Amino acid sequence: EKFIPNDTQLDKASQKVLIITGPNMAGKSTYLRQTALIVIMAQMGGWVPARQARVGLVDCVFTRVGAADNLAGGQSTFMVEMNEAASILNNLSERSLILLDEIGRGTSTYDGMSIAWAVAEYLHDRIRAKTLFATHYHELTELAEQLDGVRNLHVSVKEAGERIIFLRKVEPGQADRSYGIEVARLAALPMSVIERARAILELHEKTEHEVTEELTPRPGP
Repeated sequence: EKFIPNDTQLDKASQKVLIITGPNMAGKSTYLRQTALIVIMAQMGGWVPARQARVGLVDCVFTRVGAADNLAGGQSTFMVEMNEAASILNNLSERSLILLDEIGRGTSTYDGMSIAWAVAEYLHDRIRAKTLFATHYHELTELAEQLDGVRNLHVSVKEAGERIIFLRKVEPGQADRSYGIEVARLAALPMSVIERARAILELHEKTEHEVTEELTPRPGP
């Protein structure tokens, strides 16, 4: 399909860490990779595929993208991910470019989200390195309200009934859904599984909403 161009703006003031949300297959990883490739090409004096580019000096590009285990070394996918994340955090500088894709996904939801949140805070507060952080943990978008250098981006999609159309356009703001069930339908899972998944999702969302309401302080009389 036709490649959709997207802008990237990173600076040390208001846009140090970009939190990128959106569905699977929408183009988050492509956005990360294109940024890394353009930076590397610029450092080596190569031609840059952009209408306009201003790229500062970068001492290293660190990536945590993809999922793979290490059977020979006895390491799970999550352990490999944590080792790579540790290597990044222990070796980067404020001149580095960091690309993190779905960090924390190999363990329980709350453990993974907590690790991802802490890593984002560390990069923003301690290192101040320019970072692209793709995630399905929508809770991380709250960091934009708490930290001056964090901004939310999302890869847009268009809904057409029960179908979704990937627009491949990166825009400001956060995604409101992950569309995981719609992607599963595109992968041709049996419709009975898809329908059951939708019913379970609706039940969990309703339960979570009720718990949130219960925990929200009521105004006084």
